[in-house]
Amino acid sequence: MVFKVIHKNIDKYLLRSILGIIYILSLLFIMQLSIRDKNQPWIYVNFQLVSIIFYTVILSVPFKYHLFGPIVVAFMIFNSALSSWESWCLAIVLIAFYYSLNYVKNHTKNKFPFSVYLLISLISGFAYWFFIKVKFSISNPIFFKQVIYLLIIELFTFGYIAILYTDLESRAALFQDATHDKLTHAYNYDAFDIDFRSLFKDNVISDGKFTMMMFDIDHFKSINDTYGHLGDKVLQTVVRVVQSVLAKNDKNIKLYRTGGEEFNIIFPHYHVKETQAIVKEIFEAVNHTEVDVKENKIHITISVGVSEISKKDVSVNDFYSRVDKALYHSKRNGRKEITII
Repeated sequence: MVFKVIHKNIDKYLLRSILGIIYILSLLFIMQLSIRDKNQPWIYVNFQLVSIIFYTVILSVPFKYHLFGPIVVAFMIFNSALSSWESWCLAIVLIAFYYSLNYVKNHTKNKFPFSVYLLISLISGFAYWFFIKVKFSISNPIFFKQVIYLLIIELFTFGYIAILYTDLESRAALFQDATHDKLTHAYNYDAFDIDFRSLFKDNVISDGKFTMMMFDIDHFKSINDTYGHLGDKVLQTVVRVVQSVLAKNDKNIKLYRTGGEEFNIIFPHYHVKETQAIVKEIFEAVNHTEVDVKENKIHITISVGVSEISKKDVSVNDFYSRVDKALYHSKRNGRKEITII
């Protein structure tokens, strides 16, 4: 809410992750403080290990490995353990634990490799508790009891995270179906309407800028009448070509299929002059595209209309109608043309 007021473009997911890190570090610091010079300084070990799991598996904040050094040294000084070889071994185990989980997360095709995570956590946990046992002369019964406790905690932790991932995948699939066109996989009209109105409102409030491009596939009706459902291949090809141009230029620019052969592209935070190179690249790319249909080659062309939001636009319809007017000017003037208003 604060960032909306001051009009800062903050990634809310990054912000949540940073706050999560601060929360974990604060807890670890408070726990270390509470057990300093106590008889059982190892009491929160399992929580430390679970914190590594939480940070690595759930949060997705890039971590610079050179920061490990200052953090480790700071904790060593705080615990008066700079001269303890066991403490350095514990630090190495934690770093290796983090690195192993992070490596698996970034190099696996499985979205949540439960068994691999659990195996790494068990090996790292056993090694960590071994050095705790050596450092604090913990008896074998307590050692094995804590390792078993850790196993139970890890099973519950990874099981819960697995459920969360399954739920997120289901939500993502529902969101994909609700906001994307099933044939072309471009964003659909509902997604366009939400984004268009939201951008319009934000730009009216902050006196910002954004531009919209609208285009039609020329003579698409005759293509459909001649080739039937194979005209779908034309739509899919156009979307693929346009998406490749947008991905190369700016991933924040979205393509929407808003009608049968009608498409819209929203350029957030762009003046109309700043879009001309991308618009021309899209125009040229599509107009040089051919689609093989029933041993025939269909040469695709598009008509384009482009306009930028104006202070005179009282409603979204004012802006939309102007872009639509630009498109129909291109169509009335022989098609295969770009009109900018």
